[in-house]
Amino acid sequence: MAAQFVSPPADEVSMTEAVLLLERTGHRITVRTLQRQCRMRQVPVVRRGRHTYALWPDVLEVHAAWVDSAE
Repeated sequence: MAAQFVSPPADEVSMTEAVLLLERTGHRITVRTLQRQCRMRQVPVVRRGRHTYALWPDVLEVHAAWVDSAE
């Protein structure tokens, strides 16, 4: 049986990519903080190699909640 190539769904984003995209909001967050916030809010994440991935809509919700709690 041949191994299948698994590509991430289009709406999945790595934590590093997410942090770079979220910089544009003016509310910077570190990869470590984003990962911690995802754990606290029980957002499902997937680890592939060195990178951790989550669904982009979930990341946006986590970031919005983090920004709201900081203000």
